[in-house]
Formats: sequence, structure tokens, C-alpha cells
Amino acid sequence: MYEYIWPMWVTLGLALAYFAKQWLRPARATRVHDQLRQDWLQAISDSKGTEVLGVQTIRNSLMSCTMTATTATLALMGGVSLLHSSWAEAATNGRAEVLQLHTLAVLVLLGLSFISSMLAARQWHHAGFVAGMPTDSPLRAQWLPLGQTSLRRAGHFYALAVRLLMWCVPMVLVGLQPWLGLVSAVLLVVVLATGIDR
Repeated sequence: MYEYIWPMWVTLGLALAYFAKQWLRPARATRVHDQLRQDWLQAISDSKGTEVLGVQTIRNSLMSCTMTATTATLALMGGVSLLHSSWAEAATNGRAEVLQLHTLAVLVLLGLSFISSMLAARQWHHAGFVAGMPTDSPLRAQWLPLGQTSLRRAGHFYALAVRLLMWCVPMVLVGLQPWLGLVSAVLLVVVLATGIDR
């Protein structure tokens, strides 16, 4: 059993190390996008007549977030089906317990991706109310810090949801073919570190 289970733990370890690093020191791209969202809200708050533009921009982000949640949900079902289709063979080879652990790991990642997407959607929703207030309203100035906080949180939750979804690929592959999963996990770390997070 241990020869089948250690690749899963290595893959989970890589994912955990990546997310711990992101928590302690967010990637440069995350920090730059934080500042971009803050500057954007400040710019539309300083420009009269941009309320509709602000709401539309946030609506686009909200729709992107909803698509990520939908993808996570569909992948959740597809991943379970894919791993479950190997169940009979795994039971005859004495790997049923290992397959259960792989299935659980994939389900946890997909579930967390879905939850993070919904938390991002909630924050986009809050920011939409602030962006839609008349720019010359005293209430806009009063609620602007909340809008900026909501935008920052929405960006973080959305980035987390997308990355959790990405980590599902190596986890599914580890369940199907351990070495392929490990290689894909290492490749994902390289792609994130040298491309997406820069």
C-alpha cells in the first residue's frame, strides 16, 4: 500500500508548501494586482459618472468567479467518476484504501476551490455596492475603505480558488498514474513560480 500512497503525500506536500508560501509572502503578481484594484477603485471614485463602469467591471469579475465555481463543481463530479471507474480494479489489486484517499484529496481540493470562489463572489458583491454609489456622495467616501478591503479580499479568494483548481490536476493524475502525477505537480510549481505568479 505504501508504494501507492507516498506520491499522493508528496503531491499534497508540494501543494501545501506552495499555499503556505503564498499565505506568508504572496507572489509579486498578487501584490501588483492588489494595488491595481485599489488604484482602480480610487480612480473611478475620483471621476464623476463612472458608477456604471465600476459596477460593470465588478460584474465581469463576479461572472469569472462564478465560472470558476461552476468548473470546480463539474470537475468535482468528473473527478469522482474518473477515480471511481478504477474502483473494481483497485479492489482486486488491494488498492481500494489508496483510491479512497486519492478521491478524498481531490474532493477536498475541489470543495475548497468552490468555497473560495463563493467567498470571492461575496466580496465582489460588497465592492459592487460601493462602486455603484454616486461618486460625489459623502457615503461613497465613507464606504470607500470597505470597498477597497472587499476588492483585496475578492482578489485573494479568487486567486486561491483558481490555484486550488490547478492543483486538482496533479492530484487526479497521481490517483491514476503516480509518476505522471508527481511530474505534473513539479511542472505546476515551475509554471506558477516562473509564469503565473510573476
